[in-house]
Amino acid sequence: MTAVFGIDACNAETFLERGYVCVDKANEKAEQVLDTFHSIRAEDIVFIKSFTPQSGLQVKAAGIVLSDYPAEHDSEVCVPVKWVWRGRKFIEEFDEKCSRCGDSLYEEHNITVQREIIDLMPSKLQLPKEW
Repeated sequence: MTAVFGIDACNAETFLERGYVCVDKANEKAEQVLDTFHSIRAEDIVFIKSFTPQSGLQVKAAGIVLSDYPAEHDSEVCVPVKWVWRGRKFIEEFDEKCSRCGDSLYEEHNITVQREIIDLMPSKLQLPKEW
């Protein structure tokens, strides 16, 4: 599961309307971010989030990656995404301890956050309740 973080509202809306997610190759941590981006595979879950200490974690959209192969453009690398949930989901009770959580893109390891994101998926994509 991959989190996309620090996207301005205009870019987030463009991602949602056009069905993709992109990262800028000029990012100051470009190599680290691109390594994460290139590890994304078809059927992985990606989500767009924001975070402030005052409001906590806010999930804005969640989707399923449609391809194993990112497309590279002049300044960006993109993967197609089927956005299956859009809205505002606040996750207040979680213990965030991630050295890369401030990066624009990182793999989400927090199990509480993962479960909350999976619960946003349509029922046909969710795990059985006994998990």
